[in-house]
Parts: sequence; structure tokens; C-alpha cells
Amino acid sequence: MITNLLKKLRGNEFDRLLKKAVKDDKRKFLVVWNRGLGDIALGLYALVQRIKNFIPDAQITFITRKELEDAFHLLGDADVISVPWWQRGTPVDVKDSLKRLNIKGTDYDILFEKINPTKWLSWQIGKLTPKLRWKNEYDDLWKRFNLDKQLFYIGAHINTETRQFYGYKKDWPIDNWKKLFEKLSEKLDTKIILFGLGKTDSFNLPSILDLRGETNLLEMLSMIKNRCNILIAPDGGVLSITYYLDVFFPITVISLWGDANQGIMKQSVPSPNKGIIHIPLIGKGKDISNISVDEVLLKITV
Repeated sequence: MITNLLKKLRGNEFDRLLKKAVKDDKRKFLVVWNRGLGDIALGLYALVQRIKNFIPDAQITFITRKELEDAFHLLGDADVISVPWWQRGTPVDVKDSLKRLNIKGTDYDILFEKINPTKWLSWQIGKLTPKLRWKNEYDDLWKRFNLDKQLFYIGAHINTETRQFYGYKKDWPIDNWKKLFEKLSEKLDTKIILFGLGKTDSFNLPSILDLRGETNLLEMLSMIKNRCNILIAPDGGVLSITYYLDVFFPITVISLWGDANQGIMKQSVPSPNKGIIHIPLIGKGKDISNISVDEVLLKITV
């Protein structure tokens, strides 16, 4: 009781930092981000909005891994510096990185090297809808992959590549994916596009188009937006970024969950895309493995 009262009296730590920035006339922010893709929509969008609420003319720059650069362009109100040698889960030396990139740290008033979106931005839950900005020029990016304009495609993100960063299973078992793809191939005249960072498991079906590791983020999103009728994905960056694209396109999103108090479910706000039909499937006992192949199949309609 006393601890909660003290926290209430002290207020939000991030707001206190921003109030001090206003008082000290600080406008240029450098924010370090070496964590996940999904939190760019789920946390950093709100971070940018909060800074802009206090300091409308703030200049916000994120420094991050090369693979995340495109996602930061979707934020719209921020710049991004990408560092090719950074890796997720590996400590980074920001001062050394800026020096190697020939960027002066003194160009920024405030450095946020460690941020806590969960604590700093809890006010946004159920209130703020992330809106990621889509540019028309992205719409043609899918054409590099020669997809058939007449064919029905299902997108599948089968591995979140985040196993070591969470204390629970976020990925649906590979055997379930294989059974699902086999049944879909028997049931529908469709192609299944696999999205992800790398080809960790093989799928030997003629209906599979395995593009894992072969696309950048914007190319993948262009395919999802313009060629996929359905996206099947566990809680992860692909799901979160797709869900919060601020552009209309019709798609059914079937999401797979162990812990449903995470990601877009925890955010508890609708997608800005009025064309999305979102169907969440939640494993019993907070175990994503308990979602059956037949449960997913029942939700796939054409």
C-alpha cells in the first residue's frame, strides 16, 4: 500500500525526465533500441507520441540494428541510425558505435540508452492505437518475387526467433505447421508463403513458397498487404507490425497464443486497418502447443 502510494506521488519516471527536458530546453533525443521488432509498434510508437506531447518540435533519433531500420521508417516522426554489427542480445557500446559511424554524440541533448516501455508507457494500454505509416511506394515491392496475381496466398510466420528472450513458448510446434500445410494443400488451391529470418526447418510441399531470409521487412509487408488473403502468425514482430499498419487492406489474421496477456492482445485496441478480421486462438493452460491443427483449419475460409 505504502509503496504504491509513493509510486503514485512520484509519478511516471519518463514523464519526469521529459518535464526536466522541457525545463532545460532539450529537444534532440537519441534512443538506443536493440530489442524486438514488435515493440516498435507496441512501445516505441507511444514513446515518440509522449515526447511530442511534451516537446512538439522534438527531434527523435533511434539507433538500432540494421534489420530493424525499415520498421522505424514506419513510425514517421523519428529518424533512425542503423548499426550493421549490432546483434540482438549482445551488449552494445553506443559511444564506440557512433564514433565508428562518424556521428557526434554531442549532436544530441539527451541519450536514452536503457528504456522501459512496460513501466514508462503503461498509460497507453487500451487507450492509444499505434498507427504505422504505409507509403504507396511500398506497394510494388512484392513484384520482385513474381507472385501470381490470380492466385490465392496464405502467409505464415512460423518462427518468432525469440525463444531465448522469453520465459514461455511463443512458437507453435513445427510438426503442427507441417500438418496444417499438408491439409491446406489437400483442401485449397493455394500457395503458402513462409516469412521469417531463416530457413530453420524444411517443408517439402509444392504449395510452399519459402521466402524466409529472402525478404526485407517492407517487401514482406508488401506481400502480406497486396497478395495474402490470410496471415497465420504467433505473437511476434510480424503480427504486431502488420496489425498496426495504418492503411486499408482486407485480410484475415489468425493469431496463435500461449500467453494472451502479451502483444496486440495486451494492447487491447483495434487495428487502424478497418479491413482486418482478427481471429485469436489461445492455447489451454497458456501453452501454444495446445492449439490443434483442426482449430486453425476451421478458421480458414476462402
